[in-house]
Amino acid sequence: MKARNRIANGGSCSERRASEAGVALLLALLLLVALYASATGIFLAARAELRIGLSHAAAFRASYVAEAALETWLATSEQPATASYEIGGGAARLEASRLLVLDSAETMYRVVVRATVGTSDGPGFAFASRRLGVLGRRIMEGPVRVVPGSRTEHF
Repeated sequence: MKARNRIANGGSCSERRASEAGVALLLALLLLVALYASATGIFLAARAELRIGLSHAAAFRASYVAEAALETWLATSEQPATASYEIGGGAARLEASRLLVLDSAETMYRVVVRATVGTSDGPGFAFASRRLGVLGRRIMEGPVRVVPGSRTEHF
């Protein structure tokens, strides 16, 4: 009869401690799960920020490669209709096409440069491409010169 009264009244001290130890173990496990989830979230956020930074850097490099290819082509005396350049770890392909013949002395050209930088494989890769377009003007047999305000860039 005394044992029944003890159980009905909440049990003995040792029984209470055993149940409290189970609650403490459960709370400790929940705390560890929460810490693991937050650490994983921080790691994934840092990794995403790194990839974004690498992509932005590659995009700037691709823009600079396209500009450098255009400037190299403008500085040459021949100015071929198509040209390929390897500049600063990137590749650029330039195509110049006759757009309009205004008169016997003046011709308009459309010049497009496509530049790529990086690779699309491996960990920490960064790949970017840019397309730069300009209008050019050739007077007589002189070199093609860029028409001011005609630059367009596409990502």
